[in-house]
Amino acid sequence: MKVRNLVALILIFGALSCGPKKVLIDPKTKTDAEIYQIGLDYMKHKDYDKAREAFRTVFESFPQSDYRIPAKLGIADSYYSESSEANWLLAYQEYQDFISQFPFSPKACYAQLRMGQCYLRMSEKPDRDQTNTRKASEEFHKVIDNYPNCEQYKEAYDDLLKSYSRLAEHEYVIGFYYHRTNRDGATVDRIKGLLKTYPESIYQPKYFYTLAQALQKLEQDAESCTYYNTIIEKWPESDYARKAKEARARVCK
Repeated sequence: MKVRNLVALILIFGALSCGPKKVLIDPKTKTDAEIYQIGLDYMKHKDYDKAREAFRTVFESFPQSDYRIPAKLGIADSYYSESSEANWLLAYQEYQDFISQFPFSPKACYAQLRMGQCYLRMSEKPDRDQTNTRKASEEFHKVIDNYPNCEQYKEAYDDLLKSYSRLAEHEYVIGFYYHRTNRDGATVDRIKGLLKTYPESIYQPKYFYTLAQALQKLEQDAESCTYYNTIIEKWPESDYARKAKEARARVCK
């Protein structure tokens, strides 16, 4: 029994030793570089409170330090990494504050990207309110408009398309609901609005199929055939192409 207890204690102390040792963060005895590294070590081991303490010490105690900018970002990143809505809101505020204080820093683009990603992480499913998704798309647009040459440009563009896809899906869910409840005029308006608002790169065949079906029910067969043809041309291997061919054979003369 004593041997088992001893083994258990060894395992516990071994696990504890894997994390960073508690270090006194004193700007009078440690350099800015040393304290910044302490913050990075705590980040690596997901001890975000201690990481923030270290980064704040660098930012507030060394006004002339080259580590001040990365420390400010470190504070924001520590909140972002904690993965909860409250922390993403705090991260957003820190990234926003970074851009306000260092608007010409090469890292301003990164901070702007993260602002969008904070909102994207808080986005709801397509059938729910999309306020956060819209805010995310606005922040990604700022990267594309204001930082066309930064290294985060492509990531911002890809995330913008993700936010557009979710917003478009939200519109489609509403349009499809109208279709199921025999309000096909509203379906047509909703899906045409979707196609006008969002880029072609995020289109899905179901958008065109539901639109064509709604137009067909409204006895606007010629226009519905246009959308059936679009599905067959753009997504020839899809199940929607098969259904579009069947519908076209019945409706399109």
